[in-house]
Formats: sequence, C-alpha cells, structure tokens
Amino acid sequence: MNNTAPIAVWSYLVVATLLEWVLAKNLLSLGTIYTNIVIAALAASQILAVAMVFLRLKYEPRGIVGIAAASLFFAVLAVVLALGSIGH
Repeated sequence: MNNTAPIAVWSYLVVATLLEWVLAKNLLSLGTIYTNIVIAALAASQILAVAMVFLRLKYEPRGIVGIAAASLFFAVLAVVLALGSIGH
C-alpha cells in the first residue's frame, strides 16, 4: 500500500460524511426516499473503502472477501428487519 491511499480514503470519508450531513439537513431538494437511498449508498461506500484499505481485504484471497461480504449482508439484513418491526 502506498502512502497516499490512507490519506485519500480519509479525505473521501470526510467529504462523504459532510455530504451525508447536508442531505440529512434537507438542504438539497430531493425527495425523502431518494435522500435516504443516497445516504445509504454513501454509507456503504464508506464501509467498503475502510474495509478494502485499512482492513487490507484488497489483498486477501477471494474466499476471505466472500465471508466478509456475506457477514456484511447479514448484518445489514438484521438491521433492516429490526427497523421494519419497530412500527408494528
């Protein structure tokens, strides 16, 4: 890993977090559902950037990356199902 990768990822995390904050404050005139989708996509890209660079999944065999992706999928599924059951 070269020396600029952590700085680039950190910069991306700062910019994406600020963009999420702007979207959450509804300063942009997007619909609520579209705002939530964009914020979720930004959060997923931040998770992916941290996992690939700082956890060094980029250099691991495909099996390890598959296990990490499956774990992430089930974690997101659990959160979505838990949030879905709050209103009932």
